[in-house]
Amino acid sequence: MAVYDFDTLVDRRHTSSEKWHLIEQDMGPGNDDVIALSVADMEFKPAPEIVDALVEAAKTDIFGYDYATDGYFDALVGWMERRHGLAVDPAWVSLSDGVMPAVNTALRAVTHPGDKVIIQRPVYYPFMRAAENNGLTILDNALTLADGRYTIDFDDLAAKARDPRCTAMLLCNPHNPVGRVWTPEELRRIGDICIREGVALLVDEIHADFAYPGHQVTLFSTLGERYARHCIEFTAPTKTFNLAGLLCSNVIIPDPELKERFDVAAENIAGLTVSHFGLVACQAAYEHAGPWLDALMEVLEANLALVRDFAARTEGIELIEPEGTYLAWLDCRGLGMDADALREFMRGKARVYLDEGILFGQSGAGFERVNLACPTALLRRALDQIGAAIAAR
Repeated sequence: MAVYDFDTLVDRRHTSSEKWHLIEQDMGPGNDDVIALSVADMEFKPAPEIVDALVEAAKTDIFGYDYATDGYFDALVGWMERRHGLAVDPAWVSLSDGVMPAVNTALRAVTHPGDKVIIQRPVYYPFMRAAENNGLTILDNALTLADGRYTIDFDDLAAKARDPRCTAMLLCNPHNPVGRVWTPEELRRIGDICIREGVALLVDEIHADFAYPGHQVTLFSTLGERYARHCIEFTAPTKTFNLAGLLCSNVIIPDPELKERFDVAAENIAGLTVSHFGLVACQAAYEHAGPWLDALMEVLEANLALVRDFAARTEGIELIEPEGTYLAWLDCRGLGMDADALREFMRGKARVYLDEGILFGQSGAGFERVNLACPTALLRRALDQIGAAIAAR
């Protein structure tokens, strides 16, 4: 079995990394001691199997106009079958340079300006931007937090779906940032409501390859044909293998009419595309890098245990136990700070740059999202700094 390096910290300060650049952008120069655990990409070297494929392509390929080959689709189909039990027909797949461009395209395909769209705050904040930028009104089916776990208010969801102007729902599965892996029963209830009310279901499954022991991600299309034909699923290798900069996403749309609407919407903005190296990387990842992901999950479980222990011994902070994703959602309301004060405390006192919970909606105020996908030593240092800052208050 290959041995992978998840310990070496690659210094990405003053590079093109958005995560590390945000520190200087928001805090100004002279803050090189601040640790970034915000944007959801990883601080790990990429899988060598992917690097080898990219190097070979760089040496031998010509970078002209591309199409997805049979080999590419075989890799995608094989991954979805092995990892998720989903038998994908390549005819269902539309390509995109990323999940959010595809989500925006799907919204234009199934809604009109002035319509309403359901989201479930606190939720990935580009969902809000997508709704607003496409002239939609947000209906918030806010998640309910009780006893350290988030659940769905299905009565509220049904009531919002009955709104005659509600034409779409954006579902995050697994949920970012709260870490829920929705069960098949929960997904069916969501699907039943949306089907009954004629609400198109757009399912962001970019974190689907991450689930912790005792949990299993259910891709929406695996629930059965009735559900599969009512959804657009957004998948990508980009979170799984840290390939966001290579621009590659696979949109799965089993219903031919719905797929045609999506493809027409894409053509209306001159089409969605995948970079040459995105195609190469995705195929290599799905064909050869499964063992890297399996090894990564062990590191993430160890890092999560570190955060769990930190929260258990730190007054004022509670961990919302994640079932999936590589993100930890910390309830910091016990520190007694408003959102602005909490942000300034974490950055100015603890010297850690996180994603503030309020970014994900007002219900996220007082929370912090922590990226676990980094060398354990870096995460331990960040947690120590937070703990020391709290003790010094």
